[in-house]
Amino acid sequence: MKKRFLLFFSLILTVCIFASLLNSFAVSFLIDKTEEVVDIDVSGAEALCQTDDGFVWIAQYSGLTRYDSKEFVSYDVFEENGVSYDIINVRHLAQKDNDLFILTYNNFFVYSNNSFSRIDLGFDQVRDSLDVENLSVECLDLEYDKTNNFIYVASNVGLFTYDVKTGTAGFVEETRGKTVNGVVADPARDRFFYQLSDGIYDNKHTKVYDSSVVLEIYIFDDLMFVCETSGVVGYDLNKNALSDVQYPMITDQANCAMYSEKDKILFVGCEKEGVYCIYENGEYSTMDNLENKTQIVDLMVDYEGNLWVASHNVSSSGVSLITKNALMDLLYDDVLWASEKYSGSSKTAYAIERRGDILYICLGKTGLVFFDVKQNKIVPADGSDNPVMLSIREYFAAKGVDGDSVPFDFRDVEYFKGKLYFADYGLGIIEYDPDTKDVIIYDNDYLGSEENIVSFRTDKEDTYQNGDLANVRCVRAFDDFLVFGYQSGGIYRFDGSKLSIYHTDKSTVFIGKTDDGKVAFNHTAGIYTINDSFTEIDEISTEKEVSGNRLKFLVDGSKVYYNLNGRFFCREEVNGEVVNREITIPYVKGSIVEIAKVKYINNSGDVVYKYVIASQTQAYITDSLDPSNLDQSGRLLNYELYDATNGLKPIQANTSGFYDEESFRYYFQTTDGIFVYDFAESKDLDAPTRIVVNSIDIDGASRYGNEIRINKEASRIAFNLSILEFKPNKGHTIVYKLDGVDSDYVQIDDDNLTISYTNIGGGKYTFHVYVLDANGQKSNQVDIVLVKEKHIYEQVWFWIVIGVIVLLLIVLINYLIIHRKAENARKREAELKGITIESIEAIARTIDAKDTYTNGHSIRVGHYSRIIAEALGMKGDELGNLYYTALLHDIGKIGIPDAILNKPSKLTDEEFVIMKSHTTKGSKILKDISTIPNIVEGAKYHHEKFGGGGYPEGITGDDIPLVARIICCADCFDAMATKRVYKEPYPKEKIISEFERCKGIQFDPEIADVVIQLIKDGKLRAE
Repeated sequence: MKKRFLLFFSLILTVCIFASLLNSFAVSFLIDKTEEVVDIDVSGAEALCQTDDGFVWIAQYSGLTRYDSKEFVSYDVFEENGVSYDIINVRHLAQKDNDLFILTYNNFFVYSNNSFSRIDLGFDQVRDSLDVENLSVECLDLEYDKTNNFIYVASNVGLFTYDVKTGTAGFVEETRGKTVNGVVADPARDRFFYQLSDGIYDNKHTKVYDSSVVLEIYIFDDLMFVCETSGVVGYDLNKNALSDVQYPMITDQANCAMYSEKDKILFVGCEKEGVYCIYENGEYSTMDNLENKTQIVDLMVDYEGNLWVASHNVSSSGVSLITKNALMDLLYDDVLWASEKYSGSSKTAYAIERRGDILYICLGKTGLVFFDVKQNKIVPADGSDNPVMLSIREYFAAKGVDGDSVPFDFRDVEYFKGKLYFADYGLGIIEYDPDTKDVIIYDNDYLGSEENIVSFRTDKEDTYQNGDLANVRCVRAFDDFLVFGYQSGGIYRFDGSKLSIYHTDKSTVFIGKTDDGKVAFNHTAGIYTINDSFTEIDEISTEKEVSGNRLKFLVDGSKVYYNLNGRFFCREEVNGEVVNREITIPYVKGSIVEIAKVKYINNSGDVVYKYVIASQTQAYITDSLDPSNLDQSGRLLNYELYDATNGLKPIQANTSGFYDEESFRYYFQTTDGIFVYDFAESKDLDAPTRIVVNSIDIDGASRYGNEIRINKEASRIAFNLSILEFKPNKGHTIVYKLDGVDSDYVQIDDDNLTISYTNIGGGKYTFHVYVLDANGQKSNQVDIVLVKEKHIYEQVWFWIVIGVIVLLLIVLINYLIIHRKAENARKREAELKGITIESIEAIARTIDAKDTYTNGHSIRVGHYSRIIAEALGMKGDELGNLYYTALLHDIGKIGIPDAILNKPSKLTDEEFVIMKSHTTKGSKILKDISTIPNIVEGAKYHHEKFGGGGYPEGITGDDIPLVARIICCADCFDAMATKRVYKEPYPKEKIISEFERCKGIQFDPEIADVVIQLIKDGKLRAE
């Protein structure tokens, strides 16, 4: 394995992946692991650390730097309780969740919740107890024991401890006054080790390793790695003795060590020789081509799997980031490009075909390579020309062309009926029989000869020129013929001897096949099909539908997928109409140059189809291009993405990838070799990207935390984000929503890391934000609660008060309106009542006027009835209605003849019968009056007797309506108390005696008693 294989980027792959790559023909022959090294522009570094939120922290002499992959934030001072502390000469860093512990030259700080604070380890008390004048405590090392939540700080006066959980500090008495150069925790065995000038001691203060040149100690699992001035020593923690495995390959001063559990690699940072990478199998390599390759003092692997290297050398950039390469790699290596034959040649690949164990690789003007996958080498092995290249040289030698000037340009290759056919741009068609090794060159003379052309069709006015057909750029095999596309314009059908030509003024760039076996081809004007005899063509797609430069297409059943520069379309018929539906490929860069559909058999034996779409710099692999795999905007959802971070170099335009159905590998032709995607190989996705909200700016003032309270006058709220993606960015989508403001989640693809809102109302809101990476993986989600103080007009109680006030105003207005209407109604009612009373009294007087003997009788009876009813407890309308009834009780007398009514002598029996009829006549007159209850009963029954014998019906007792019983008493009282022509008024005593005598006979006893009492009290007297 050559040195370029040992570049560090390849070394961070897992041992199992590394071993599988070693056993792969493609990797061992054609592989070059492209290393991505990013130099971080900071001055000399002392230490590195990454908190769980994803921020990378760099310790420097000048201070502390936080890095989020885009921006640096530097800290060198902070103030606490009125005291200013310098954050300079930072020695070491450690993290617990999102808290960062910082050890400077003489202080210990913690960064938590976006602020710094000092931790008092008791330096002053120790100085005093040592009783040494002007002793300065120099902090030398920091170790955090995550298992026990314990921190150790090594210093020149001893070893300090700090319990993170309780916040209490301590001092290891056995180290008092001694310089402790370093410390390391061994939580698995509940102990720690520290180093003094003469060696390493355990927590029982027993020397376990005797050495005066220890620079750092590091523990992983059961091993302690001791970094010394002459290399690294392994110490077995279970045996409490030197490990069986040692590292003699390191002869440089080892400053630091770190073990990557995932990659199974021990990294050792050295003073002069860069980074040593030591594998479990004992193999190793050095990474000595870094800018920061000297004075390496710290190593770190971040959450993405990238390696960080810190250098103390202030003349270099300070920190290097070596990105984690993924599983796929470029398929070429020194076997080809480092050989003398191809040294300095162009590495551009145009096409590849596999037959048997041989890969036939078209390298354009570099030539044609035969590669034996079993022998894992180029053939012929002696470096001589293969049969095709040898025949080409012989061909030109016969024409007198010098061997060094032989022109060839291999662009494409296809296998057809046991032979290989190469498209050579300029020479023509080259036929090769792999069994007989025979080569036939169909040059311009052959292709341009009319005797070899069986049909010709053109859409140009002029015919093709001699030599046009030799500029072949692509080829596709069909059942009975080959189809070649040529630069000067068109395609031709070749059956192995004869040509059928379709000539156009557009250069054919790609030849495809429809599901029914027809030839399909394209150029910048559109996509076409042509029949087998090359006599009729049909348009599939033209610039009339969608304009653009078509390079590739795929006929997939009834659908045609094609590109227009960097855009991707699906053409299909929907309800009889042709629809060109755009499919958005996320983060695509440059033109789309590859579209294919392949099938392979998975581990379960199922046939699985995949789609391959590639731009000039990216390759997308997806299971489906149907709408089910697209969002509402037509954006592709589920896919795998490969680009330069996976080793993919720019894909050469106007080439066609090759799918090897035997190995399930897809080969992309690039400007720097061949990139392979293995469908049968399981692939690990990168860790999901992390996102944080750095700060929330409220009208320019920064705020921090997960719940922010905002003044009601605040206008602009801005969320400042950091996307912690340290490997080269393949693309990401920011997804966010502010509940109560955004109706749905908003997606943005740009690099705007500030999301702002203006003039939101008062209330409680929650801001949600996360990131989708290029593989569609969701990052952590950040939720920020905003509570904005409300203006008085935004308060619920304010609108309740306003509502109450409005309601009260409405009630008041309604009351005033109703009151006014009621007042008017009352006035009108009083007026109407007055009119009614006056009318009734007028009627009563009219009645009385007819009877000369009882003039004023009805008015008096009404008056007396009201007095009696009041005494009985009647009130209101009931009392008024009784009064009206009493006034009209004799209305029936209107129907009695005057001769009978005014007869001075005693009435005859017949006349008395007529007189008695006034009661029934009155009831008939009053029967249609409904507004005065019992008015009919009063007129009809006022001559009924309580004990019986009255008229008109002779009813008794309580069967007589109350109003009639009252009117009866009032009527009799008036008859007794007034003067008549036939008698004088009765005195009061006689009236009383009559009422006493007639109780229960004529009068209701209860009412009679009331009348008697009223007479006695003087309340009822003759008017």
